[in-house]
Amino acid sequence: MPTLNELIQKREAEAEKAKKATEAQVRILQALGYTAVIEWAIQNLDTEEGKIKATARNLGRVSGLYRVLGEWQTKYKGSMLGTVLDWAGRIFGANEAYFDSFEDVTESITDKARRLTLQRWGYDGAKLIPGGYFESLFNNQTIAQRTASLVNQAINQKMSLAAFQKTFKAVFVGLPGQGMLEKHWKTNSFDLYMRLDRQANLIYADQLGLNYAIYSGTLEEDSRAFCIARVNKVFDREGIEAWKGLEWQGKPKIGYDPFTDCGGFQCRHHLSWISDGLAETLKAKQK
Repeated sequence: MPTLNELIQKREAEAEKAKKATEAQVRILQALGYTAVIEWAIQNLDTEEGKIKATARNLGRVSGLYRVLGEWQTKYKGSMLGTVLDWAGRIFGANEAYFDSFEDVTESITDKARRLTLQRWGYDGAKLIPGGYFESLFNNQTIAQRTASLVNQAINQKMSLAAFQKTFKAVFVGLPGQGMLEKHWKTNSFDLYMRLDRQANLIYADQLGLNYAIYSGTLEEDSRAFCIARVNKVFDREGIEAWKGLEWQGKPKIGYDPFTDCGGFQCRHHLSWISDGLAETLKAKQK
């Protein structure tokens, strides 16, 4: 049977794998968006001697680009929601196995942890919650507006289709991690899977009446002093709540929740809730 530490590592590994796989999926969808725009431009913009004509007719056609981008947006939304829910399911499974190792976890507790965690991020069983976190994460209307602006510039500058394709690719796709959709995802996803894990673990702890957690994870070269001082140590709920009153580099300025944000932006640590008995044993060793 896996040890508690191995089960903690399993949860952390799932969150890391989810992050990398989702970022790869975003880049694939970004490439599809780029292709859709270029194909639209080739099929719809009038040219003369290889250059886009600066005419009212061409400028008027840009409105049709929004339909193409809308279809791409729908594909992005459906694909990413499915990806996120799939990885969230794996993270929930890892949390269930974690608590099953030392507590009597009923099916109702497991169902509640899954349901409340997803509701917290804006998904209610079969649909996105209006105004919720997921809705904003899967909304990329600003990308459509910026894309239309770039096409308008190409028309006004009588840019060749070849030059537009090259220029647009550098902006829309760019280097890995620098594309339009990638930047949108990175800015708005904010450690999504780490926070899903922390939220699910917290809900299990609430349902099981657990009051202590290990600040679990490993240290990297760029780990913050906040995390270095806490890693692998045991804290009670009051001590964790007190982190709200502290200041350090990387802490969110607005809405910081120590139970789901831990060390702040891009923190790779997790709160792993444990029984009172194990907490007393570990606290004695800390001293």
